[in-house]
Amino acid sequence: MSSPASGSGRAWRIVVTDDDNLKVYGLARTLRDAGHCVFAAFDGQSALELVATLPFISLLVTNTRLGYVNGPELMRRAREVHPGLPILHIVHRRGADGNEQLDVLTLAEPFTPDQLLVAVRSLMP
Repeated sequence: MSSPASGSGRAWRIVVTDDDNLKVYGLARTLRDAGHCVFAAFDGQSALELVATLPFISLLVTNTRLGYVNGPELMRRAREVHPGLPILHIVHRRGADGNEQLDVLTLAEPFTPDQLLVAVRSLMP
């Protein structure tokens, strides 16, 4: 598999979060193996702190159920800090995301690593 990062000449800086720790590890590994710099967060508040403090974030990958700061709130607040930030929203089933007004790409579970990378690539300039 070719690296999506190789097409742009740089690794993308991606914040990944999910309510399932194993999914965070899986997402992070897939993205790191593709050449990206990945920052893993295990709840919405931690993800928001990463987005707010790390310079040059390229992408946020999140799901909906994250605890205290849920996915839609995380996405809104991330866009307040970084207007236009690309966001990939992972949902448990298509049509159940509730993020139509947020202008984010939705990826429904289950998906393959290749499908994840295609979705990420589609969000990058």
